[in-house]
This record gives sequence, C-alpha cells and structure tokens, in this order.
Amino acid sequence: MTDELSFEGQVAIITGSARNMGRTHALDIAARGGSVVVNDILRDDADAVVAEIADLGGRAVASYDSVATPEGGQAVADLALRHFGRIDVLIHNAGFLRNNYFEDLTDDQLEEVLGVHLKAAFYVGRPAYRSMVKNGYGRIVLISSAVGIFGRTGQANYASAKAGMFGLSNALAHEGEPHGIRVNSVLPKAIGQIAKDRPQPGMETLREWATVLDSRRIPEAVTPLVTFLASRACYVTGELFSACAGCYSRVFVGLASGWLAPDATVVTAEAIQAHFDEVEDHGFAGLIPRSPYDEMRSVHERLQVAGYLASTA
Repeated sequence: MTDELSFEGQVAIITGSARNMGRTHALDIAARGGSVVVNDILRDDADAVVAEIADLGGRAVASYDSVATPEGGQAVADLALRHFGRIDVLIHNAGFLRNNYFEDLTDDQLEEVLGVHLKAAFYVGRPAYRSMVKNGYGRIVLISSAVGIFGRTGQANYASAKAGMFGLSNALAHEGEPHGIRVNSVLPKAIGQIAKDRPQPGMETLREWATVLDSRRIPEAVTPLVTFLASRACYVTGELFSACAGCYSRVFVGLASGWLAPDATVVTAEAIQAHFDEVEDHGFAGLIPRSPYDEMRSVHERLQVAGYLASTA
C-alpha cells in the first residue's frame, strides 16, 4: 500500500454502508487505516460491519440516522466529529428504488427517491464539506448511476435523482478546489440488494441478457475505483467514472462542433432543419450509450475479443 492510498489518520463517512457496495467500501478504507462511520438505517447490518472492521483491527462506529433529512445528515457528521474529531472523506452510497412508469409514479415514489439520493447528498454533504473546508482537505465521492446519465425505462425518479447528483458533483468541484477538496462521481454496475423485489418495468429481456456479465458485476469490482477517488492519490475533480464489470472508464459530457450560423439574428427553424445533421454531428468515435445496457454490451464484446470472458464465467 502506498502512502497516497493509505487512509491512516483519516475519517470517512460512508452512507448506505451496511450491505453490498457500501460495505465493501467501508471494509477497504478501514483496512487501509481509515476510521469509518458506517451509516445505514439497517441497524443490525450496520453493527455487523462495525464488528467486522473491529475484528480486522480497524476503527468504526455505526450511525443509524436517515440521511434523507437535514437532521439525519447533520447527526451523521456530528457523530464522526464526536468520535473521531474530523471528516476527510464522504462517500454517499445510500439509496433504494421505487420503480414505476412515469405516468404511474406516485408523489411518494418521487419524494422518497429524490430524498435518499439527491437531497441526502446535500443534507450529509453540507456539514461534512464544512469540516473539510476547515481542514483544507477533503474527498467526496457521489455514487450516481448510468441510469441518470444514459436513461432507462421505468426509473424516471431514480434517473432524475442520480443525474442531479452528477450536477452537484460538477458544481461542488469548483467550490471545493480552492480548499483542497476534490469531488467526483461514479456509475457502478454491481448486483446488489437495491433491485431486489423492485422489478424494472419493460426491461425483462434486457435484464436476462445482462446476466452474461453477472460474475463480474460484483461490489468488490467497484470499490477499488471508489477507494482511489476517495484517497490522497486522487488528483482529478469534477469528473465522472464508470465501473462496469471490471471495465473502468471516464464518462464525460461533450460538445459537437455543430453548425455555426452566419448571422444568428435571422436563423429560422427551417435553417435548423436544413443543418440538423451538422447540429447532431455524429462524428464522435467513442461510445454514446442510449442506456446502461449499451455500455454493458460494449464491455461484453471487448471481453470476448480479449478472451477474458471464458475465464471469468
């Protein structure tokens, strides 16, 4: 372990860390010397992770507060400061699904998902960020989703919340940089409890196809990227990364060359129509996914070409 990838002397808050990805993030940072606040409303599971870290010689404390409220977010930060005296890392991983078609979404399904994903990033993020500003150092990793960037049917609430987290990451990266705070987002593709008993409408066929990569879509394959972004070694900020079945990629918003009008004061819809191929400009050579499954298919094809898939099946 290099010094830059050590968390010795640092304190990390990890929301939703009683199970799956959150748990593997907590275990890795604790194994690297960090003190961890294991935040989750699942009390028994949170306690189990704390005990697991203690058995490995690490330091951790459980927080059962819901980060979907301002009071809960503040309580998590207060617990970190009370027990460990500082906050160096925030990994906002908490979340759940309330899937439905857009026209059938209830107000509760909308508010619950926005609350635990997007609003919580503010509620726990603000007090953690204030502590980081005082220390002149910090790392914030927001767990977004490919659904929020590329879209998917039956998850308009979840997509909106996760896209909002990417927007927050971009804005906060600018504000945090003068204070030594780096903020990045991750799009994980890991099988976990979040989708259990929450079928995704309209995607049954694609869901079956995606099982081809199940053996690689594990929480432990996402954690190394999250750990790097949460560490002293991370030198980038305001960026978005995908962790898809062992393939790690920067995801970015780009701008096509487009069509440059000779005189902007006389442009008409007819002119836009005439030049729309230039506006769209499909000359980009990379992958432009229309859904998370497009990315997964691309990774599947690359694994086959490289000869890696058979060895991991």
